[in-house]
Amino acid sequence: MLPAVRVGLALLFVLAILNGGFLLFLPSMAKTDYAWAISPAASAAFMGAGYVAGAVGTGLAVFTARRWGSVRALVPGFCGLGVVAFAATLIHQEKFRWDYAPTWGWAVVYATLPFGAAALVWMQSREAGEKPAGGRDENLRPLVVASYVLGAVTVAAAVALFIAPEWLLADWPWKLTPLIARVFAAWYVLAGVTLLVAALQAARQYERPIPYGTLAIWSALLLLVPLLHADDVAASPLLVPWLLLHVAMLALCAVTVAAALRSMRRAGETL
Repeated sequence: MLPAVRVGLALLFVLAILNGGFLLFLPSMAKTDYAWAISPAASAAFMGAGYVAGAVGTGLAVFTARRWGSVRALVPGFCGLGVVAFAATLIHQEKFRWDYAPTWGWAVVYATLPFGAAALVWMQSREAGEKPAGGRDENLRPLVVASYVLGAVTVAAAVALFIAPEWLLADWPWKLTPLIARVFAAWYVLAGVTLLVAALQAARQYERPIPYGTLAIWSALLLLVPLLHADDVAASPLLVPWLLLHVAMLALCAVTVAAALRSMRRAGETL
């Protein structure tokens, strides 16, 4: 991994720590002290879960990983996150507090994130690529197929949230606005694209733990939201499908990480 790439990931790590710590642990303050008024607290916690998981993924990449391949599958997802979040900002710009400095920080980060992610890939691609060490492990083929299926379902959910949020607002497990629905779509783009890219490109065991581990942590934190913010959550038509989606994602990612780490230990590989 090039030093410049590591620096870029370190910047994402810092931003994720700051946002995740605030939104996940102080969600009630997001109504008055964020780029726009986020309520109820469950919505702020949802976003905080994404940032905390992102902090874990980028932190592992910065402080533990030596290979670009260990984190590569996450980068297209970051690009998608930036594109969708910035598009949501432009569509709902009247909802933002433009007289509040952190709002400009939000806008600048998401306007530049796609270009930054593309730059990381470009810089790293100029270096000699890592050569595949043989074919894929056939024992993991069911997990790869499951990644394609779950990735496609997650991207479809993101498209629905972004294109037609009004159709889902009444059935979501807690109260949403069109703006927060489209921001949620950005996180589902990140998750779905990461699963699809990992299924397509991750031929070596060390390419799996960080991307899948990041999504496992994200899903685990999201499954805590209805417990921590029970007053915000209702028994709506989408509650069970939403829970099942994240239970499935957590299970798939946890099993994939465990299998990859076992194989890495046997082969003496590191990230």
